[in-house]
Amino acid sequence: MNMPQMILGILAFALVTAVLYVWGLHKSMTQAGDLQRILLNKSAQKVVSYLKKHESISLEEMAGLCRNVKAGQFWSRQRAAVQNPQAFAPQLAQYMTEQLLVQKLPNGRFSLR
Repeated sequence: MNMPQMILGILAFALVTAVLYVWGLHKSMTQAGDLQRILLNKSAQKVVSYLKKHESISLEEMAGLCRNVKAGQFWSRQRAAVQNPQAFAPQLAQYMTEQLLVQKLPNGRFSLR
């Protein structure tokens, strides 16, 4: 190997290392939001499967369904879980309404769209 090839190889290695570092830093900075999104999606799936068998659901029933929901990413040991289902249920209902999965009924219950 001559000198220009060696310098080019070192620069390429440094560039790849820098890109991987920035990508990992970005993943770690957005991990909390990603875990929250995964938690909402898993809980929404449980509510939708419940609503396929029942006509409507209340916030208390949503809280009961998402009580033991946990979320994690395959590359990380960090996990998220629903700690307070009563506080999580209104957030889940808002998320599902915004995603057009459910509609709010006049009596404070929710049904599938």
